[in-house]
Amino acid sequence: MPTSIPEIPENAPFSAEQRAWLKNYLSELVSKLGPAALPSNTAGKPRALFFYGSQSGNAQALSEGYVEIMNGDGWAAEAVSMEDHAKVDLKHEPLILVITSTWGEGDPPDTAVEFWDKFKSDGQSKLPNSRFSVLALGDTNYADFCEMGKLMDARLEELGAKRIAPRIDCDVDYEEPAEEWFRVVTSKLDEIGKEVFTTTVTASRESAEVESTEDLPFGKKNPFPSALKYRYRLNLDPSPRDTRHLELDLEGSGLEYEVGDAVATYPLNDPALVDEVLAALPFNTAVSIQTKDKKKLPLRDALMESFDIRTVTKAILKKWAALTCHPYLHAVIEDDAEVAKILDGIEIIDLLYDFPADFKSGQDFVDLLRRLTPRLYSIASSPKKHPNEVHLTVAKVTYETKGRVRKGVASTFLCEGMGEGDTVRVFMQPTKHFKLPTDLSKDVIMVGPGTGIAPFRAFLEEREVTKATGRNWLFFGNPHEATDYFYKKEFDAMQESGVLTKLDLAWSRDQKHKIYVQDKIRENSEEIWNWLENGAHFYVCGDAKYMAPDVERALLESIRKFGGMDDEGATAYLKKLKDEHRYQRDVY
Repeated sequence: MPTSIPEIPENAPFSAEQRAWLKNYLSELVSKLGPAALPSNTAGKPRALFFYGSQSGNAQALSEGYVEIMNGDGWAAEAVSMEDHAKVDLKHEPLILVITSTWGEGDPPDTAVEFWDKFKSDGQSKLPNSRFSVLALGDTNYADFCEMGKLMDARLEELGAKRIAPRIDCDVDYEEPAEEWFRVVTSKLDEIGKEVFTTTVTASRESAEVESTEDLPFGKKNPFPSALKYRYRLNLDPSPRDTRHLELDLEGSGLEYEVGDAVATYPLNDPALVDEVLAALPFNTAVSIQTKDKKKLPLRDALMESFDIRTVTKAILKKWAALTCHPYLHAVIEDDAEVAKILDGIEIIDLLYDFPADFKSGQDFVDLLRRLTPRLYSIASSPKKHPNEVHLTVAKVTYETKGRVRKGVASTFLCEGMGEGDTVRVFMQPTKHFKLPTDLSKDVIMVGPGTGIAPFRAFLEEREVTKATGRNWLFFGNPHEATDYFYKKEFDAMQESGVLTKLDLAWSRDQKHKIYVQDKIRENSEEIWNWLENGAHFYVCGDAKYMAPDVERALLESIRKFGGMDDEGATAYLKKLKDEHRYQRDVY
């Protein structure tokens, strides 16, 4: 936050010329001191700014996790969203660590648009006294892979900042390369020396204070406790899968959303797992601790709602090693290959059993843990059809590793941990990269197998309520028609009413050879091409690793075959669709 210029009292004994000179002097002094001149209880520590641009929450979660690690190592690190860029003055930051995602066609996240417009302008101050590194999050299925990270990296260098570690570009599986980037950065910082980054003050006054949420409107900084109104299972017996439709109450929240947006949910941890962790701890657990948000809570409550008791990172494991006498862990802790084997498929409970540690108190234990971060889900409802409600389509995640059944935190809580009337804290995450055409006469093609159907249920409801005249074509797939046909009655009714013009279904396990949505796209290649030539918008939602790339390949084949194009021409045509926002994806 910029330092304000002290006011000169009207009755001060200065002439007009003296008053003007003094005001100018104070202005220059404040400019030189910048926000670092504000008092802070972290003065004298090395300063690190994690400056993040986050759309889905990954960049924010990484930044906040790394801040916790560095602060535990004697730094005064701070995570600041690019949305709050006015709170910091980059020219006074000795270390700028950027973590940013890319959205749309090489665009900044929604929260970073205003900052980027300013940062790339000619009026941006030079940064000769800053050092930096960039972690870029992206998706290799897009032509402009990690574009914002690349642009930030180049711009920081252009402004005179000194790069301390090379930029790393991450695909959708970002955890391991992100950890490697952080390892390289911290190793370089150890080599340079903390004293280089020590400033008189390390954090802004605003960031040093705990912000009360009492007077804040409901939103990201003050999530709304949304009650469960209704929930039912979408899979039918004897399907082993468990996907639920949930309807949450937003009455009185003031929260608004559009179709295509996401809802962020703050789940609670599994009570049985929390109790198992407490039973394995080597101290009296009937104590209170301080959370990352400076709240005082009983340890059990804090483990339920504030801390990630599943994720184990290299950084956590190395800190854990310092608290255990286990010879094997001590022997391999610097061997990255062996550490990777230990980390594969384990949670905090495994560390407690396999490598008992000497924690003196509950605070010592929770200080090692990461913050429990919100989980994002594509919204499955139109607010025009369901005012004061938000609907979700959630698949419960369960799997087995190292002889234990593991449960997804958010999906388990939403699917079975909540009872009717129980609440989950939520806020809305707007998106700009996944929106219906504003022209209601435009045709829409939607490809959403599995839980990827969620936003397209919302799209179809919106098109129904707004009486859009454009045609709607849906591709949906799952293993078996008899047990896995989500929202069948609704889609049947939409076909009867004419809202759903065309429906193609792919049941992968109902015959000897597997059939997927990309196969249905190939079967309908010529008609898809005709729709595109008529101005249709093409949407994909769901699995990023296999489904989305396979769908894109099938789409390119259609363009090549019926557009009479070679590979280069088809790629250029698809890029044009992206540039016109007629090809949009929400993949994960």
